[in-house]
Amino acid sequence: MKGTLALLAKFGVTLAIFVGIFLEFGGGYRAVRTARLREPGAFEAANPAFPSLLGRLRVRLRGTSLPPPRLPAPIEKVCLAAVEGAVFVELEDGSVRRFKPLRHCADGGLATVYARTPEGAFVQVPLAEAPPEAYFRIQGFQLVPAEMPELWAVIGSLTWRVFLPWFLAAMAVKLVGVFANVWRWQILLRGQGIDLGFGYLANSYFIGRYFGIVTPSTMGLDAWRLYDTIRLTRRPVECTAVLVVERVLGLVGIFTVILVLLPFARDITQRQSLGELVAGTRWLLAATTLVGVLVLLQPAWFRGLLRLAPGGRARRFAASVIDSATAYSNRRGYLLLALLLAVVGQVTTTLMYFANAMSLATENVRASEVLLASAVMTVGTFIAPSASGEGVRELTFVWLLGAKAGAAKAFLIGHLGFWIEKIPLSVPGGLLLLLRRDPSLRALTREHLERVRREAEAPGSSVRSSASAPGC
Repeated sequence: MKGTLALLAKFGVTLAIFVGIFLEFGGGYRAVRTARLREPGAFEAANPAFPSLLGRLRVRLRGTSLPPPRLPAPIEKVCLAAVEGAVFVELEDGSVRRFKPLRHCADGGLATVYARTPEGAFVQVPLAEAPPEAYFRIQGFQLVPAEMPELWAVIGSLTWRVFLPWFLAAMAVKLVGVFANVWRWQILLRGQGIDLGFGYLANSYFIGRYFGIVTPSTMGLDAWRLYDTIRLTRRPVECTAVLVVERVLGLVGIFTVILVLLPFARDITQRQSLGELVAGTRWLLAATTLVGVLVLLQPAWFRGLLRLAPGGRARRFAASVIDSATAYSNRRGYLLLALLLAVVGQVTTTLMYFANAMSLATENVRASEVLLASAVMTVGTFIAPSASGEGVRELTFVWLLGAKAGAAKAFLIGHLGFWIEKIPLSVPGGLLLLLRRDPSLRALTREHLERVRREAEAPGSSVRSSASAPGC
């Protein structure tokens, strides 16, 4: 019951994210004086030198002064400034509010405003024909500061000769990562003395991805792989140990990728609050990565520290990791190769999202920034309680890249990843499951059958006992 409630809660969070992802609070149309729009100070743009939340906290602790959060922008340049960041307009009541430049800008300049009809409706009019009291579309609070028409406008502007090759490249590079993960699984199983064919494991992996379409994080994938290998080998301890070690390797791999990319994405790690938070934890990430590698290579060093783990559940998990890693003490080559494949798997994921950005002809962002946002997003999908990471990936890209790429394109970079991960690379697993007959019989190799025959012919042997563990 507890597990069911937790699963329902995660689905509820996912639904809430999608319901609220485009909801806007405090926006709408606000009046301005048309004659004042060309006066100095009527428009302002976000100051790129103004630090993010953590940066402001450091400035206050040092006792130094902050730069102004906004700078004046003339009407001729306000739409150009909107390409780099938020823009603001002075309202009739004297307050300054952020407005939506896509509703007012065209060809790099402020082209339209809104007029209010006698019926109370708002209609766009050219700036030159604006009434004395015009209206601007104000940006309220939104998780994703974009509207559905903006998303459709981006989709409608795609050039298929650009989009299709990059989209297919994104699928191909992610497929390479999937096969790298299958190979890693096979190597770790061999380290536990379980030798299963790559074809069989790939089949099982894709079936697990099919179950993972609607389950939180990798729950469906891991649960199926655990069930499938235990059913075949009758060795639950070893099969579970493989997944535990694999999870640690995955974290080490993704943290390594983030640490490598951090120095090359300074724009988002110094100006975006989420990016700055990630950069601020780099020493923690490095320490965690080092500890993870040492636990895998030298598990005996950490067994005495188990009593320091807070809580019984954390202590039991740490003990299971150490016990699982101990099985590889004399086979560290397996762990090192599996770690390399874990990094390859994470890199292919980041490259998939880079290809997504290229397919959308995304401007004003660097490749390193897209790659870092992809790596941070991967961590977010593991932590945030959502079904299959949906909603989390889009928000992560918007928060990290939205100010430079635009909220609509940043959203679509992440959302395309959902369709690649869940349709061409997961749905076929359902077909494989339908075509599968008896996995334990299909996984038997000629070597297994020969071994069973030899043991059955040996004096005092039992065919039944030998056949009970064909894959061990």
